[in-house]
Amino acid sequence: MEFNGTFFAAIISFLAFVFIMNKMLYEPVRKIVNARNNFIDENYGLANKNNSKADELSKERDEKLAESKENARGKYNEILTGFKNRRTEIVQDAQNKSHEELEQAYSNLNNVSNEAKENLKWKMTDLANDIVEKVLGYRSNVQGFNNDKINEILYSEVKK
Repeated sequence: MEFNGTFFAAIISFLAFVFIMNKMLYEPVRKIVNARNNFIDENYGLANKNNSKADELSKERDEKLAESKENARGKYNEILTGFKNRRTEIVQDAQNKSHEELEQAYSNLNNVSNEAKENLKWKMTDLANDIVEKVLGYRSNVQGFNNDKINEILYSEVKK
């Protein structure tokens, strides 16, 4: 192989071609590729940062939601306990009132019964005199009723 001027001219023209191609084609393409890589890396980093921020916000939201649920559950139980206590008070008051009214009714019933029995005792004498008059034909005053026996009959408990 001979190294003459053509060989050196070919080498020089090849090197000039590579230099020109590098300046005109490869270097702009390399800059575009680097710019795109930088753009992608920046956006990837920003996306990772936003994902971690979203995860933190989601975790914070879940914690606040759990806390709110717990507070709501506590308030619900507190209100429910208050209503149960109030219901117990109302029922107890109603029972006491009905018991008092029942006692009052029994007392009134006893008073009415005793008044009726006393009226009946006085009318027994009149009835006895009326019966004697019808049987004997003249009016006499029957006396001497045994009040103890009458009281025993009138005031004894009714046997079932």
